[in-house]
Amino acid sequence: MSPGSPVNRDTARHAVNEAQFDHFRQQVQFVHEEAAPQLQRIEHSAQFMDLVAACAQFVATAGRIVPNLRGERYDDGERETIGRGLSRVRAVADWIENAVTRGEADLDAAPEAAEGLG
Repeated sequence: MSPGSPVNRDTARHAVNEAQFDHFRQQVQFVHEEAAPQLQRIEHSAQFMDLVAACAQFVATAGRIVPNLRGERYDDGERETIGRGLSRVRAVADWIENAVTRGEADLDAAPEAAEGLG
């Protein structure tokens, strides 16, 4: 076989392609290893902002509504409904607190009260 034969050219082309693929695979692995921690930080920041926004929204909404309740009278059914809602809010707030302070955020551990929030 001569150096310019089709078999040698195919072998050389295959070796070049294999080397290019290995180089590409190394680049992808490097980018993945470098980007993964940054992506995790971005996701963490987004989750943090979602929690802060949820708390702020609840407080702002309650702050807007509660002052207007002065002098209002609620019947037993209305008080029970609001009481159930507040129990759900407390349960979800405790769930969030456990997730943030202890890292316990299992869906199995979600309060039953959260089932109706969505």
